[in-house]
Amino acid sequence: MVGLLTSVSPWDEREPVFSTAASDERALAAALERLAGSARTWAASAAAPARAAALTRLAEVLAARRGETCALLVREAGKAAADAQQEAEALESKISITLDAGLARTPPRPPAGARPGEPWRSWRPRGLAAVLGPFNFPLHLLHGLVVPALAVGATVLAKPSERCPALGEHYRSCLQQAGLDGVCAVLQGGSELALAFTRLPELSCLAAVGGRATGVALSRALAGRPEVVLALELGGVNPALLLDDADLGAAAAAIAEGAWRMAGQRCTATRVVHVPETRRSALLAALSVERARWRPDGTPEGASGPLIARAAAERQRSAYTPSALPAGLRLHAGSPGPLFAHGACADPLLLELTDARARAHPLCAEEQFGPALIVDGYQEEEECLARLAANPYRLSAAVFTASPARFSAVAERLPYGLVNHNRQTAGARSDQPFGGLGLSGNGRPAGVAAGMIFCAETVVWPGS
Repeated sequence: MVGLLTSVSPWDEREPVFSTAASDERALAAALERLAGSARTWAASAAAPARAAALTRLAEVLAARRGETCALLVREAGKAAADAQQEAEALESKISITLDAGLARTPPRPPAGARPGEPWRSWRPRGLAAVLGPFNFPLHLLHGLVVPALAVGATVLAKPSERCPALGEHYRSCLQQAGLDGVCAVLQGGSELALAFTRLPELSCLAAVGGRATGVALSRALAGRPEVVLALELGGVNPALLLDDADLGAAAAAIAEGAWRMAGQRCTATRVVHVPETRRSALLAALSVERARWRPDGTPEGASGPLIARAAAERQRSAYTPSALPAGLRLHAGSPGPLFAHGACADPLLLELTDARARAHPLCAEEQFGPALIVDGYQEEEECLARLAANPYRLSAAVFTASPARFSAVAERLPYGLVNHNRQTAGARSDQPFGGLGLSGNGRPAGVAAGMIFCAETVVWPGS
């Protein structure tokens, strides 16, 4: 048994808003039987129009139920109302992008105009796929993998975050309403269910979004099964870099949003900003002003919502209490304690690195999933670029400079999945590939390229 799941709102953790019996072995077996009955028909290349039609129906269902989706994102995931609206709208656009640019990457037949006798590439679904979603974008990131898998003809076992079971049930209901519950089974559970997926002999691929520990556990579980494709997006320690010619005011506004929106609970959130020493004081002053815009007010109408649970806020408090900070890292602005008596709202924190030795501390070198931004000064641009290139968690970076030529030169030296010019590190686009390098993942497992996880490529070389 996976165990009883109880969902509680991070806005006020006193009362549960949803509970469900756990997914168990019988539920998993029933789901596998149902998916197996649909797999051959769904995977056939001739079924591509039917798959597109079903996904289009899902987009229509999601559009009709957008208000319900937004309300649940606020209540259960602690989203600010504006962020909930943005996530709900992204669910619909993900389908149109997948059916257009996404499927163009994995054609099952030769392209029009292919020359006789020339090789062409054919893509076919691998088979049963498992998808594990996170809590920070509980629908968008789960859906962002489910839709490409279904579009290419795979059948799917989907596990929403155990922190958001009501949203998982809502998604299951939308799939059912669109007629997709026969090819995508939504199962509720925690880590035991995720590991149960890895033991399924039918499994062909598994895609997961989560933390580093999740990726390590899944890799170990599949260590003896190299034939199973494992696609991981594991977060980042994302830097912003100010060059000496950057517009400091505009940069501060973008960095603040990147660091503190959604209480820092984005894998692409800005964690550290590197600034020339001559501009450090001015940037700290500007960020102190910007910080006020991202302080939660305890309501969904505020700029930012709470952390996912009160326990997360307590971890934030413990880690960033001034007496707990390592030497060389000091709190410049903000209070590490919870802001309100109920819920998990946390103050955006601004910290200053004053000793290079503190860069090795976990608060600086590892992903911290909360509203904390570190300002780190540099003397030499070359030395700073070398450090950023050596960062093991290379998901997203931002470079602020008035010169497009300088940006291009710097971007070539930053081996990150995403490098932005004069914009925050967060905010990846669904019509582009997405994923990190180094410890941030194992390739580009999301965005418009996600369908390539779930199907295999064959080179077909006809005779002349």
